[in-house]
Amino acid sequence: MDTDSGKIQVQKIWTVVDTGLRPADENIALDQAILSAVEEGLSGPVFRFLHFEECALLGYHQSAAQELDLDYCREHGIEVQRRLTGGGAIIFDPSHLGWEIVCPRDVLPAGDMALLSKEICEAAARGLSVLGIRAEFRPRNDIEVDGRKLSGTGGILDGKTLLFQGTVLVDLDIPRMLRVLRVPAEKLDAHAVASVAERVTSLRRLVGEPPARQEIQGALLQGFREHFGWRMEWSSTLPDAAWNYFGQSLETVRSAEWLAVQDRPREELPYRQAALRAPGGTLRAEVLWDTFGKRVKQVHFSGDCFIQPRRAVADLEAALRNAHIQEVDGLVQAWFERGKIDAFGLEPGHFVQVLQQAVA
Repeated sequence: MDTDSGKIQVQKIWTVVDTGLRPADENIALDQAILSAVEEGLSGPVFRFLHFEECALLGYHQSAAQELDLDYCREHGIEVQRRLTGGGAIIFDPSHLGWEIVCPRDVLPAGDMALLSKEICEAAARGLSVLGIRAEFRPRNDIEVDGRKLSGTGGILDGKTLLFQGTVLVDLDIPRMLRVLRVPAEKLDAHAVASVAERVTSLRRLVGEPPARQEIQGALLQGFREHFGWRMEWSSTLPDAAWNYFGQSLETVRSAEWLAVQDRPREELPYRQAALRAPGGTLRAEVLWDTFGKRVKQVHFSGDCFIQPRRAVADLEAALRNAHIQEVDGLVQAWFERGKIDAFGLEPGHFVQVLQQAVA
């Protein structure tokens, strides 16, 4: 104990806690409360398991009106909240398991955020593999099994403190997910569901009846212990210092200003499409376009063309998500080179051209 400041030294022992099923606003407020307590040196590192009542969580830099069908959320009692971390909108329900670490930066290996994501995701993948699946880290920040996303992650560095979060999709209702996200009505069909199913999976889909929640938690902790050599001990509750910040944090995330911090009109994110006849066939691009930020929020390529390997287009669509229009050419070129794409006459420039036609 540092008797002069009353602050504890950085601990090697992690507090592991499950804060139970909570509404989204309470979970987000606890994120901020734990972050504040660790940042002030009033708490050691924390590994938290969290569970959400059904909700839609925006990335910090997203607009609710642009990313979600807010009318549908209101009609079905789906809470909308904003995360502290960036990334895209996600749908949470009680079947999903959330996990997060909050710790001083120096508890982890030296490096930038990309390296931290890799190290943490590899630890989580190692743990999930204990469940009898082959989970692997996939840059930038996903954990996949057989090429399908099982867990998305993201984090922020607040001063010298890291908050890094992930999900485990224990089960997944793809039609409801598409209905909550702002997907054009004409795309809410079997093709859209099949397209998502090619890129996302769940433990139920992988192993049948999912393991018990405690078994999944134990597997994740085993992965982190083995990867980092951490000492981790369960606690029945969060450190008192975190609860001391909770009330103020809850007031903040329940305010209208918090949800509107990135508010922009829905009309600035129009749905656009174009088609291009090329030597390799007809190529179509359907784009959710951020007029304000000049970014490709989502893109879907289709057409009477042949592209190998099979999941190559899904990889390209993922690489282009939230990309600035000036980044598109480089991202497409890198996709062709990295994936050793055989597109039977289609060239990188054809993908760039049809996308630019759509957003123009």
